Amino acid sequence: MKKITYLILFIISIAIMVGISFIPALQTATTSGDQYLGIPAFWLVIYADGSFGFQWAGFFLNILVIYVIVLVVTKVYQLFYRFITSP
Repeated sequence: MKKITYLILFIISIAIMVGISFIPALQTATTSGDQYLGIPAFWLVIYADGSFGFQWAGFFLNILVIYVIVLVVTKVYQLFYRFITSP
């Protein structure tokens, strides 16, 4: 794959990570009313008073995990596409 394809997959993985993080069913609230957002690692905390906290380690871990998943899915798709379209 070309370098631009990897960049596009990276941007797609960031968009997927942010989109998945804001699904209401996946939010976890603590006893104090704080919401921790992020799948598989928490990267954004919305406190009960309306302020927020950003966790860099969780952010980069989520990007890495989702990027690897998107990359594997893309490679499998390319493999099956070549298999199906070959004469």
